[in-house]
Amino acid sequence: MMGLNSIRWALAALLLVALAAPESQAGVLRRGTNDELPTFDPQYLVGNSAGAIMYDLFEGLVSRAPDASVVPAIAESWSISEDGTVYTFRLKETARWSDGRAISAGDFVYSFKRMLNPQSGTRGASALFPVLNATAISLGEKPLDSLGVRALDPRTLEITLEGPAPYFISLLASYSNAPVPAHVIEEHGRKWTQPGVMATSGAYMLNKVVTNTYYQLVRNPHYHAAGTVAIDEVIYYPVPSPATSLKRYLAGELDVILNIPFNQYDTLRRTRPQEFQLARGIGLGYLSVNNTLPPFDDVRVRKALSLAIDRGVIVDKLLKTGEEQAWSVVPTTVWDRPAAPPAHAAMSQAERLAEARRLLAEAGFNKGNPLRFTFLFSPVEKDRRLAVAYRAMWKRAGVEAELETVGMRALMKKAAEKEYQVMRLSYYAIFDDPVSFFALIAGNSFRNYSGYANAEIDRQLAVADTIRSEEERTAYLRDIERQVMKDFPVIPSHFQSRAFLVNKRVQGWTNSPAPKMAKDLRLAPSP
Repeated sequence: MMGLNSIRWALAALLLVALAAPESQAGVLRRGTNDELPTFDPQYLVGNSAGAIMYDLFEGLVSRAPDASVVPAIAESWSISEDGTVYTFRLKETARWSDGRAISAGDFVYSFKRMLNPQSGTRGASALFPVLNATAISLGEKPLDSLGVRALDPRTLEITLEGPAPYFISLLASYSNAPVPAHVIEEHGRKWTQPGVMATSGAYMLNKVVTNTYYQLVRNPHYHAAGTVAIDEVIYYPVPSPATSLKRYLAGELDVILNIPFNQYDTLRRTRPQEFQLARGIGLGYLSVNNTLPPFDDVRVRKALSLAIDRGVIVDKLLKTGEEQAWSVVPTTVWDRPAAPPAHAAMSQAERLAEARRLLAEAGFNKGNPLRFTFLFSPVEKDRRLAVAYRAMWKRAGVEAELETVGMRALMKKAAEKEYQVMRLSYYAIFDDPVSFFALIAGNSFRNYSGYANAEIDRQLAVADTIRSEEERTAYLRDIERQVMKDFPVIPSHFQSRAFLVNKRVQGWTNSPAPKMAKDLRLAPSP
């Protein structure tokens, strides 16, 4: 017979199994996500791992269709003034929070002010900088009430911009620009995101959180398009380890994973061709160089580090998943046609290495005094392999790079505080306009981790927003990009794609850059 302690341990083990793996059902989508979320507040989250969950929970004035086009969401329609500075949105009468309360124009006013309040400490304020006085408010230079957002009536929202911003509607599709529930936040404060308390605007609401185990989302019955949502529940499992993520997928515990061991790509492409999905995202893999520290404040050093990288080897021999060589910050998929590459792109790698050595010698570095620095990267296999490749390429130019892994949160903290020399980063745009990628170099952008500062470039970016002709604006922005890349503020490496494993039971999956929201998917009946 089992003793009392043995029985207790057995019951505890059964309980842990029950918590870790909710019963699989036909109407349940099970997704793996890379990291445990620090919060469910959409205004405090930045990063790709949070995207899928946030888009399931929160919806703004507009949204992204599966083909990545912008479509109405909480707004049923909108108009734009002739000068392109005043947007008037009419909200859907059926727009409701998940607790049944109507979503009003006042909720957007409250949300936008909350995000821009310098006392709030939110992370996505720059996503609203086109709005009148938004930048000044975020810097504490103007009062919140001066923000160019007002509710004309409960269903009519007016947004006034600093100047024309052709990409503004696209920008509003970001989850950070979705409304948050003033009535819940004012009553519950920081506890407003707890299950049973949180009110959401998206197709799903948060039902249960088991820390480090899973998040359970259930259909929002008050969602304005609830009748079109086919999947009853979405369960997200935080699985930081790619190897564990793959094991759980192969065991049938997960339907969709993004966190895939890099060294398994070729095998999965061969053995599971219908499940291995590649999505060409609007993303950039790049190296951020701290322009505020010597010797990296010398453009010759930054250019030498860029020239020494063999992008062909990175894309064709190492990654092999549809990436494209990057010589600038804006992906070719964002432009209407590929931009002309810089002159050094046409050089052979041997010629680029020779030029890199010459530049380093000019900057005072040689065999007796080589350039040495610490290169930071996240502790995932793909980044490790890239780091090793970059180090080997730099060594051929006489550069000594010491590799150091740093957890993603710590890495981003170091980036924001400029406490690094060179680091590997990825950036995925929240809207498909070149301006989104100029956030990496704009002086007022919190995503400018390099510390690059060029007042003339900032002035030109402001002018670009006033150009109404799309053709003229594109030409103007391309000229800005050419100017910027002469300074090598960052080192573009490759334009990224994303790899997913998607179970055959998941229907409606597309490989567009659009967020993969559960409301757009369906599940085939189990055989």
